[in-house]
This record gives sequence, structure tokens and C-alpha cells, in this order.
Amino acid sequence: MYKKMLRHIGQNLFDLYRASGDILKWSFLSLLVGAGVGFCVGTALNILETSINARDPILVGFLPFILALSGYLLHRFFKEASADGTEEIIRAAIYADKRLNLFRFLLKQSATFATLFFGGSAGKEAPSAQIGAYLSSLGAKIFNLSPKERIIIIVAGTSAGFAVVFGSPIAAGFFALEALFAGRILYQVLVPSFIASFVAYWIMHILHVEFIYHPVAVGLIPSFWEIVNISKTVVAGIFFGLIAYIVILAMNGANTMAMSQRIHPLLKGVLGGGIILLLAAFVGDRYLGLGLESIEAAFLDEVHFSWADPVLKTLFTFLTLGSGGSGGFVTPIFFIGATSGNFFAHLIDAKVSLFAALGFVSVLSGATNSPIASTILAAELFGIEVAHFAAVTATISYLVSSKKSVFAPQIIEVIEIKFKRHINS
Repeated sequence: MYKKMLRHIGQNLFDLYRASGDILKWSFLSLLVGAGVGFCVGTALNILETSINARDPILVGFLPFILALSGYLLHRFFKEASADGTEEIIRAAIYADKRLNLFRFLLKQSATFATLFFGGSAGKEAPSAQIGAYLSSLGAKIFNLSPKERIIIIVAGTSAGFAVVFGSPIAAGFFALEALFAGRILYQVLVPSFIASFVAYWIMHILHVEFIYHPVAVGLIPSFWEIVNISKTVVAGIFFGLIAYIVILAMNGANTMAMSQRIHPLLKGVLGGGIILLLAAFVGDRYLGLGLESIEAAFLDEVHFSWADPVLKTLFTFLTLGSGGSGGFVTPIFFIGATSGNFFAHLIDAKVSLFAALGFVSVLSGATNSPIASTILAAELFGIEVAHFAAVTATISYLVSSKKSVFAPQIIEVIEIKFKRHINS
């Protein structure tokens, strides 16, 4: 009996020793990855912001030629990563694909920078996540990690990249898993993911990287009117889900258009860029570029956005990415979500800042299959009271959008196969 008890105690001590060793190991690796990704992404975003602020407006007129050149070079050297391309780079990183070389990586980054600098409607989160995935894959090679460990460190690096853009380290950790790894939330992956995200978030503040942060005071008071508010959020969740579904169709269409060989990439870029400039001449230039000013304005009571604003931003992003441009989906989704929330709030005479925040996170949830990350994002950027309502709207939006995603489903499926094979071993 005593021998059995001693063996049991010995086994528990061994398990404790092994778990402690793993925690120390991953804390060290995640700290290195978070610091490296945070510094590189933060520096890149500051350079991008400075460049755009100093840009002469006349340079936007060169957008058709930039889209043509970007589309041609990507089509020739890195066709798989056309348009957004984040999931393709992560897939290549996980599989240790030799095609993910420095030239291809820098080509993708340069194409995204040029697209955004010359006014293309795209997002800055894609290059940030790609930097995270690429640097963490290099770290995996340096430390000679196993396939399972390689996946964990790449998840952590990708999360760190998202953390710098979102300004929300907890949401970033969940978002990488939900949006790009088929929603398989595993605690052994979350610990290094959170550590890397928090370190990158800390570095981001040191480098003074700007991000959207808009606390919203809701003032929850238990009363009959709160039932009315919840009813409004249910309707809002359905509305945001429909918006998300439209965005998914448009972004998937942009991916298909970017990969198509029916039109030569050079001609496609010139035509697409020309249409964008023509539209901008008629409807204004607020739909060009990142659109951060419009996102901030959507939270103001005195600013009224119409139903056409999210539709036009979707169209501009579709044309940019579909005709050869490079960049992410998420920043345009923030624009689409916040402006549609502003429109919905004025339509039903509700609190504008609250519903702009709910649109911001709920369209993201529906378009990327990330209800958990989106709810946490609401808490980190807008306050815990907003998260109470966001939990409802984000989940409903996710269900209404039929669990589809703006990220290429066939690539995510390949990632999931590798993920399941090694992460549970």
C-alpha cells in the first residue's frame, strides 16, 4: 500500500516537474517571439503611418499602375498569396515549405505597403500577422522545434502580430486560433500565445503605435428598459450577420478574381484601379486607404453614416484586392462594422457609440468565425459593459453568416489537418 502511495506521489511530482519545465520553456520562447514580432510590426506600422501622412494626394492617381505591378509580380512569384494571403503564408510556415523564402515574404510585404500607400482599400493586419508567422517560423528553425512545437510558436507569433494591430492582446490570442485554426481553442496553445501577445503589446506602446481605443459608457441599470435594449441587440446581431455574409461573398470573390487568369494581371490592375479612382471622384475618397478617420467618426453622435457607406467600402476593398492589390480584410471590416452600427443606431434611435462598437466587433465575428475573440475585443477596446451586449450580437452574427469566412476555406482546412495531427499528439 505504501509503495503504491509513494509511486503515486512520485508520478505527481514528475508531472509537476514536467509541466513546470514546459511553462518555463514556452515562457522564454514566447517572450522572444513577442519582443521580436512586436518590434518589427510596430516599426513597420509606424513607417507606414508616417509615409501615408506625408504622402502627396496626387500620388493616389498612380494606384492603377501600382495594382497592375503588384498583381503581376504576385501572380508570377507568389500566386498563392494574392489578395490577403495571410492563411497561405501561415500554411507555408507550418509545413516548413521551402517556397516561403525571404524574397517571397518581402515581395508580399512590399506589395501591401505599396497598395496602402497609394490609397488602396485594404488592411494593415495581414502584413502584421504575416510578419509574426514568418519570424516565429524562423525561430522554430533556430531552436530546432518539433512539428507540434512549431505549430504552437507560429500561433504565438501570429497572435503577437494581431495584438500590435488590434491593441488587445487577449483577443489577439483567441482570434488567431478561431479565425485561422478552425476554432480549436486549446490551453496549451493559449499560454504561449498570450505571453507573446502581451509582450508585443508592451513593445507596441513603447514604439507609440496608434490603435483604436474608444471606451463606451453604457450605464447598465436593471430595469424593464434593459429588456428593450437586449431586444435591440438581437435585431442588431441579425443585421450585422447579414452585413458579414455580404462581406464574405465579396472578399471570397476578390480572392477568386485575384487568382483568375482570364485577364492579364497588368490589365486587371489598370482596369480595377481606374474604376476605383472613377468611383472616388463621384462618392469621395473616404473609402480609400485604411479609413481610420471614418472608423473614429462612426462613434460620434453628430456624425451620420448612411447604408451606402459600408456597401461602398466593401466595393472599394473588393476592387482593390481583386485587381491585384495586397492587404488584409480586417481593417476594412472594422470600417464596415462601425459605419453600419452608426447607421443602425440612428435608424432605431439608439446610443450611437454603443452600436458602432457592436458593429465593429460583430461584423468581424461573422466574417471571420471569431465570436469569442470579438467579444473579448469589445471588452478590451470599448469596456466590459459593451462586451455584455457584444456577446449577444457577435454570436448571432456568427450564426447568421452561416459559419463561412473571408479567409480561404480550402487553405484553412489544410492548416486544420496539420493542426489536428500534431497538436493532440
